Amino acid sequence: CSSDLAIMAVVDAPELPPLLFNRNGKYTYVCSYENAWDSERHMSVRVKGKTYTVGKIIGGELTGTIEWTEDFLNQYPILETLKTTRVVDKLKSKGKLTRYKLEFSQAEDMDENSLFIRKASSLKVLHAGATWLLDQIVASTPLSKALGRAFDKYYGAKKLLSLAYFKTIEPDKGMYLYEDFASCTRLPYHRPLGISGITRFLQHIDQDRIDVFLKKLNECCIEEEDKNTENVYYALDSTSISTCSDNLDFAEWGHNKDGDQLKQINIVMLVNQQTGCPLYYRHYAGSTPDVSTFNHLLKEYARMGLNRRAILVADKGYGSVKNIHKLYQDNQSFILNMKLSFGICKNLIAKNLSYLLDDCSYNRKLGQNVLTEEIDWSYPGNFNRDSARCKREKGRMFIHIYLDHEIRNDAEDKFRARVAELLDKQKSETETLTQEEKDFLSTYVTEDSNGRKVINNTQKFEYMLCKGIRVLLSDFISDPVEASRAYTERNEVEESFRKLKDFTGARRLHVSSSKNLSGKIFVHFLSCSILCMLRHRIHSAEAKGIKLPFDSVPKMLAALSNITQTIFPDGGYFSEIVGKKKELLEGLEISFPEAEMDIEYEEDIAAEAENLD
Repeated sequence: CSSDLAIMAVVDAPELPPLLFNRNGKYTYVCSYENAWDSERHMSVRVKGKTYTVGKIIGGELTGTIEWTEDFLNQYPILETLKTTRVVDKLKSKGKLTRYKLEFSQAEDMDENSLFIRKASSLKVLHAGATWLLDQIVASTPLSKALGRAFDKYYGAKKLLSLAYFKTIEPDKGMYLYEDFASCTRLPYHRPLGISGITRFLQHIDQDRIDVFLKKLNECCIEEEDKNTENVYYALDSTSISTCSDNLDFAEWGHNKDGDQLKQINIVMLVNQQTGCPLYYRHYAGSTPDVSTFNHLLKEYARMGLNRRAILVADKGYGSVKNIHKLYQDNQSFILNMKLSFGICKNLIAKNLSYLLDDCSYNRKLGQNVLTEEIDWSYPGNFNRDSARCKREKGRMFIHIYLDHEIRNDAEDKFRARVAELLDKQKSETETLTQEEKDFLSTYVTEDSNGRKVINNTQKFEYMLCKGIRVLLSDFISDPVEASRAYTERNEVEESFRKLKDFTGARRLHVSSSKNLSGKIFVHFLSCSILCMLRHRIHSAEAKGIKLPFDSVPKMLAALSNITQTIFPDGGYFSEIVGKKKELLEGLEISFPEAEMDIEYEEDIAAEAENLD
């Protein structure tokens, strides 16, 4: 090193005894004291005769530079080289409660070439790469804005994000393990929460607070969606979450979509297909079928202020004449995948099957044969009535019919093989047909005039009529290619549910009290939302031809967790980012983590207590 460079003096910040500050005239005196336990009063009290004046703040204010006594300087000689200032602790001061802290800096009469740097008395190393990634995914999104606006007191938004990060990174672990996770992981809310603190916090996440959040979320989403001139699609679906608890509200027997022989709670969700951001969710009784939730959903749609321009995309579970009526009455655009037993669908398929099988109906973009019919849909004009005597209105409807030859040919091959198998079994002297197999043969096999076994073509036509066929209904989308693309992208919500149940540990909802139910599901919803936005970022990278070094989200998060952050009193710095981790962040267009200075730690017990009031 050059001799012109200053020598850097490194010292520890001194650990001083408990201090009192007594304001008296033109000085505020600094006193040390001792406490002892009073067994009669069951509390710690100050020991008489053990309070000593050790310094004063010149000027009589409660803040300012401290002038120490000679005796105290002899006891703590390091203070001679330091300037000690009492200042207001802005982080811990709340309302009328003012908290103070001591700050140490280089003494003014020291050589100007000398530098004072506080050395950490105990360095802290945290897992930080995965949460840095999640921070960048969430940053400036409608989700983060809505959280900040709806949970703006007592670090509520930061606590919720930290809990959601936990369920994202450690989906298999229960909330009782969060404190251990938080003690070694860089999180938005730095102070680890114990299970009792988490329980009390989640009990305050009631439906009113969630409603405020969802309204704020949709306000922020509409701001972004209004910038987009293309159609906006909201994927709609529901799922069931199993529970072993007998005492939870909404836990009832129903059609469990996982096949579990347990009570369940149903959850319905809306997801923006372009961004992957969930916009709305609601949990309801497990015995309620999908088709029965539609009317309530449309009312919620209006109450929550969701984007009226958006087009709802839903699966067969929501397709019914009554629901289609409600959509027209509510002036809500839609794309519905219909059950093929639906009368109008079956009739149109039978009427146009020869054209659908003709090569001239083949669409190269879709790789399928396509037919679109436009009809007038008649529906009751009164939203609250659905009777034949109600005044009728008409709206246009586009019916898109798609035929996939690969699926249809596979179905015909299986039919042909099944017939051959059963005919061989019928001839066998060692095998006996079951009643179901006999019924199959009697339905689809007959005899010709020569007594030979032949296929009953009328019955086979009925059997094959809808094989490989999908029917989409829409009041707005006339282009069958766009309708098919929008429905295919609806997989976003199904992927969301898979993440909700598998990636966040919500397949079994480990909660036994209804008081915690809303808060617990809300944390899972946030975790699911973050994963959906991460997945959208991954898909965007792959669409650009970027090959990412890890083939799954869990592998990505596990690898990034090995990036650490070393915490010291003034801030924190990150470990090196090289190899596949560097390649991953570059591929996802995530900025590399930089040193974070002046980190504010929410360590104020008073703030925590106020949060629980």
